[in-house]
Amino acid sequence: MKVMLHNNFGKKTLEVKKKLKVLLENKGFEIVDDHPEIIIVLGGDGTMLSAIRDYSNMEVPFLGVNTGSLGFLPSIAPENIDELPDFLMSRKYNVHEYPMLQVKCKTIHNDVIENYAFNEILIKHLEPRLMEAKIFINDRPFNYFTGDGFIISTPVGATGYAIWAGGVSMYSELPVFQLTPLNPNDNSINRPLKSSFVMPIDTSLDFSIVKANYREVIVACDGRKVSNDYISEIHVSDSKRKVKVIRTEDFDYYYLYRSKIIDKNINKIME
Repeated sequence: MKVMLHNNFGKKTLEVKKKLKVLLENKGFEIVDDHPEIIIVLGGDGTMLSAIRDYSNMEVPFLGVNTGSLGFLPSIAPENIDELPDFLMSRKYNVHEYPMLQVKCKTIHNDVIENYAFNEILIKHLEPRLMEAKIFINDRPFNYFTGDGFIISTPVGATGYAIWAGGVSMYSELPVFQLTPLNPNDNSINRPLKSSFVMPIDTSLDFSIVKANYREVIVACDGRKVSNDYISEIHVSDSKRKVKVIRTEDFDYYYLYRSKIIDKNINKIME
C-alpha cells in the first residue's frame, strides 16, 4: 500500500513520524510523495486542514494521528501508532465523506477567484464602518444585511469559529451548511439576519457588497484570504467534491463532540 505522510514540524510530531515510518516500512508499506492510496496526517486539526487544502483533489482518504491539542478531525492517538499498520491492513475502518464548499469571488476589477473550504468561509468587513450586503438564496432576494460579516460553515466546521460566534452545532454527517451573521446591526431601518440559518447543501448563496469600491471586505477559506483586492460579489455553493476521512469502527460523533467541545474531563465526571 502506498502511503503519503503529511505533518507539522513540532517536536512531538517529528518523533511520532520517525517511529511511524519505521513501523510502516517494516510491514511492507511504501512511503511516497505522490499518487498515494492513503494520506496519513500527523498533527492537530490545523495540520489536517492544510493537508485537505493541498491534497483533496487526489480523492484519497485521510487518516489523522493527533499530536495537537484539540484533535477533532484526527482519529488515532500517538500512543496507538504501534497498531496503525495492522489497522490499515485489516481495513476494519469506515471512510466518512464530508462536503467542501466552493466560493467564487468577483473583485471590483472584474477578476474572478475560485476557492474551496472544508471548515468555513469567512466574509468580513475590515473597515470600522458596518458592512452592507444584499443576500440572495437560490437566486432570489433574501435579506439586506448590515453588520460585521458572516461565517458560512460545514457541519464539521461548525465546531470551529462558527460555534463561538453563536452558531449552532450540527451533526457531522448531515448534508447541510450554516450561515452565521457576525454582529448584525438591527435598528429601526435595518432588519438584518440575526441568527444562524441552516440550509440544505444544494442551496446557493450570493452576496452583493454595497459600495464595494469604498469598503474593503475580505473572504477567507479555512483561515486563508482568497484575495487582497476589494471584493464586490460572492457566490457560495456545494463544490460536489467530497473529503474522505478514515474513522475507527467504534467512532461516535456524539462522544467526540462531548469530549472535545463540551468538557474535556467528561470521562472523570461521568465515572
